[in-house]
Amino acid sequence: MNKKLLLLMGVCLVVTFASSAFAAVTLKRLGDHPFNPAMTTEAELRTMVEQNSTDLQKGFAKAGNPELYPEFAAQFPNAKIEAVQIAPGQRFEWMLFRKNGKGPAMAVKDVTWGGEAAFDAFKFYIDKDGQRHEFIVPTICGNLSLMAVEAVPAQAAAENQSPVCTMTLSSSEISCGQVITVDASGSTDSDGTIAEVVFQLLDASNAVVTEKIDKEAPFIQEFTIPCESSSYTVKTVVIDSNGAQSSPADCTQTVAVAKRRGGPVVDVGLAHQFDPASYVFARVGYEYPLNEKLTVIGLIGGFARFDGDDGDDGAFTADALLNYYFNDKFFMGGGVGLWAGDESDADLIVNMGYLVYEKPGAFKTSIFIEGRCQADELVSSDASRLGAGLRFQF
Repeated sequence: MNKKLLLLMGVCLVVTFASSAFAAVTLKRLGDHPFNPAMTTEAELRTMVEQNSTDLQKGFAKAGNPELYPEFAAQFPNAKIEAVQIAPGQRFEWMLFRKNGKGPAMAVKDVTWGGEAAFDAFKFYIDKDGQRHEFIVPTICGNLSLMAVEAVPAQAAAENQSPVCTMTLSSSEISCGQVITVDASGSTDSDGTIAEVVFQLLDASNAVVTEKIDKEAPFIQEFTIPCESSSYTVKTVVIDSNGAQSSPADCTQTVAVAKRRGGPVVDVGLAHQFDPASYVFARVGYEYPLNEKLTVIGLIGGFARFDGDDGDDGAFTADALLNYYFNDKFFMGGGVGLWAGDESDADLIVNMGYLVYEKPGAFKTSIFIEGRCQADELVSSDASRLGAGLRFQF
């Protein structure tokens, strides 16, 4: 009977001590068993962790989380630290302390703050194996505490960044009928790929004249500039694989249509007279535009015979021509001229030509053919001449 009584008392004692070891702790006051002297700044907290690494590692083991310490040591130096207040009733998984502020690190589990007021603390997070561990450190005592463990929040998908358009034009001023090159090959998309580039040519009223779409690099297009407007706008928009578009303001440029300008003209060439006779000729003059299609040219010069027995040995000429430009290259026209050789005659002149070279705003070269005959005899005259030459316009 006595043995059974002693055994029963022993079991009760074991249960009592076990219950006491795992019982929840309500903490009424801080500072009686500090892990570290009071701290007021983040820098002091970081110094405390650095200088007490060995004791902290032992404390993690006593708290039942030895595997967490390596991540703590690795992440804490770069952890974002916040100043917070911990309200009464807050529960902690565990708290480290030193008995009476001395000796090795100790741990107590399942702690609830039961004080009358909130206390100041530092808060930070340590992540491990998809779990986020929320730590707090009371400023008054430095008792590192694990407050909660939750799953690491899923990161929102990164917002798609719009592509950036870069555009250059071959010229900012160009004659109508000429071709302008639009180069958007420098456009980029920092977080994806460029799906297509939309090129638009807009008139002065902002209406779309021409639109072209490139879906493959290098994203370069050409536009022929019409003659209907005094200026045009080139607009390019880059679209990425997710549908995001570049800002139209990135790639919008105005192209001025250069007005046809007058300038000096030099003609040189060869002519054949039906008599027969062959001449070399040269003329100088000035071209004046009436509009974008019509120009007037005044020329003076001379013809010198180098082959044949008939016709004048040489003649002075003065010509006036009206030319019509069908486009920026091809022209045709006619006029009247003075042929002053052994006798002076009035000539009728027809000519046509084609622009073969141009340096915009500076120099043009055209080839032309020209027929001239006496006005009173027209094509029946043996003195009719057919020539060809080069026209240089400055």
